[in-house]
Amino acid sequence: MTGALSGPGISPGGRSRAAWFTAFWLVVGVGSYVLGVRNALGQRAENSVLDAAEFTTNPPPPLNLVSIPTVAIALVVIGLLALWAHGLRRAFVVTIVPALAILASQLLKLQLLTRPQLFELDAPNTFPSGHMTVFTALVGALIWAVPARIRAIVALLGAVLLGAVGWQLLAYGWHRPSDVFGGIALVCCVFALAGLVRPAHNRGRIALARTVSVGLALVGWILAGGALVLAGVAGLQASSELMLSAGEFGGLAAGALAARSLLRLSAGQD
Repeated sequence: MTGALSGPGISPGGRSRAAWFTAFWLVVGVGSYVLGVRNALGQRAENSVLDAAEFTTNPPPPLNLVSIPTVAIALVVIGLLALWAHGLRRAFVVTIVPALAILASQLLKLQLLTRPQLFELDAPNTFPSGHMTVFTALVGALIWAVPARIRAIVALLGAVLLGAVGWQLLAYGWHRPSDVFGGIALVCCVFALAGLVRPAHNRGRIALARTVSVGLALVGWILAGGALVLAGVAGLQASSELMLSAGEFGGLAAGALAARSLLRLSAGQD
């Protein structure tokens, strides 16, 4: 019992869990936009992160792997995996939900959201990060697609991948911290809404689920606390390097909490 989130096929509280994660990640996404994009102090802090980054147009993997063909191929492969492991309904979900999240990211960034120029800086809107959205969407799809017995391990590896991508996006100056948080929050909200409409039907037990879930939560919140401390110290010392480190640790925290959320959302239905 300690290694599973559910009995065979059913997990209690599927819709209430989905509602909670929808609300949580909506707060994260809206808060990131309001504080990082629409706020003068937030803009200055995030500009210092860009100043400390070492920009490159040729980053290493995994960041340089994103393209329209590779994303399309990945979704097809994940869909086929879900079809084999769970059936047609799950295959439909793990291809359509990530695609909707990716499309929503572009619509929000290019059409609906704006970035006001609150001080002397040419600042086109980059919220939410398209790259962060893509990786989070693929991780979420893969967690939902694989057989239950290995799902927690996939979530753990997914947290590592999301942390690495978030770190790269900031270290190489491609995005601001709010962009990273916004991309992660968007995907988690879309998956949570899908779970709210129809909770996932789980085939079998998720091995090591509680252990991984608790571990990701602890790591995520500890890193989030450390990021806040670093941001406070960076503000007091006017240190761009410390502010960059705060953003990077915040990205690691968000990746861990997102992987946990996506794992929990895949656990079953009411």
